[in-house]
Amino acid sequence: MGRYGGTERTVRVRDSVVRAAGAARTVEDFFDAVTRAMAPALRFDVWAGVTVDPDTLINTGGNYRNAVPDTLMPRMLDIEYREGDVNSLPELARRPVPVGLLSEAVGGDLHRSPRYRDIAGPLGYRDELRVLLRDRHGAWGALVLGVGDDGEGFGPAATSFAAALAQPLGDALRRLHLTRRAQEEPAGTAPGLILLDDAYRPVHLTPAVARWFDDLPEGPAPAPPLGAVRGPAAGGAPGEGAGPGGRPPGLPPAVYAVAAAVRAPGARETLTSWAVTRSRGRVRLHAWQVDGPAPARVAVVVEQAAPGEHIALIVAAYGLTPRERDIATLVLRGLPTAEIARYARLSPHTVQDHLKSVFDKTGVRSRRDLVGALFARHFGPRRP
Repeated sequence: MGRYGGTERTVRVRDSVVRAAGAARTVEDFFDAVTRAMAPALRFDVWAGVTVDPDTLINTGGNYRNAVPDTLMPRMLDIEYREGDVNSLPELARRPVPVGLLSEAVGGDLHRSPRYRDIAGPLGYRDELRVLLRDRHGAWGALVLGVGDDGEGFGPAATSFAAALAQPLGDALRRLHLTRRAQEEPAGTAPGLILLDDAYRPVHLTPAVARWFDDLPEGPAPAPPLGAVRGPAAGGAPGEGAGPGGRPPGLPPAVYAVAAAVRAPGARETLTSWAVTRSRGRVRLHAWQVDGPAPARVAVVVEQAAPGEHIALIVAAYGLTPRERDIATLVLRGLPTAEIARYARLSPHTVQDHLKSVFDKTGVRSRRDLVGALFARHFGPRRP
């Protein structure tokens, strides 16, 4: 088993990873804790952690500072959500085991992958292992691990180890979603408008954009992890467009993701997604393509998400069944049992049975408690 040290040791490390995930208090801490705990059993040189919308699998945030420079972020997410590549998150979501190894997916010819040609190869990675973090209620994020040219690569033991973590880490990440609460934005703050060109470079940013995104989790600007970026993937000369300390003025990954997704073949005219900020909670993103001769090709508006927009995510994160989600949503909208029964085409007695299950899963005893608890936990302003 090499680095894995046998089945018994692998199980011990896996249990340690699950404990670390369960002990994390924020999504930001989750990926740091998980990757540290994995290191004794799984060799990797770089990693990225991603959170996704469980309905669309569009990126809503993440930690790339250990893997991808900001200069390459737009191209990476363009490949992910517009151009397409092997082991995409939707593809992994359709698999019985949501794990994908890049070298295996391309039959050993890494240059078949645009993600390798434009991102991993120029950065000096030789392979990539992706794990979609999902439980029985949906997908909540992904873990991407890379190994350098001088590494031993990922074998069957590595993919099996990663597969064993997909469900427990998905469950832990889902629970952490419940700890994120939206905070009301002070009155008078205008929505922000972002115009991007074909390469996702900002053409225009309204002044409000900085106020929406200046509190996003941010780490120090890394040097390219495994060698200098080469060729056109670098997006220009070294340091071009960099901000203070050499950090390029990048937008949040969630902005690039929804902008790329709306440009994908067959995409809807307008796509809606969200991003997570530290002090403002979830903010809503709306993207559409811009027609005309101007350099702008995509517009993205960022604004505070209304409390009702979080309902679907919150009830999903509590592990409610589809029927329970429908009924809980109607309760949160203030409908009485008789109207819920009519909308859901159920008897009032069946509605009450479903409500009892909802109460058990959310830890409340009544409809009033349900409404009060969910809004207090997830939609109300944070207490100092």
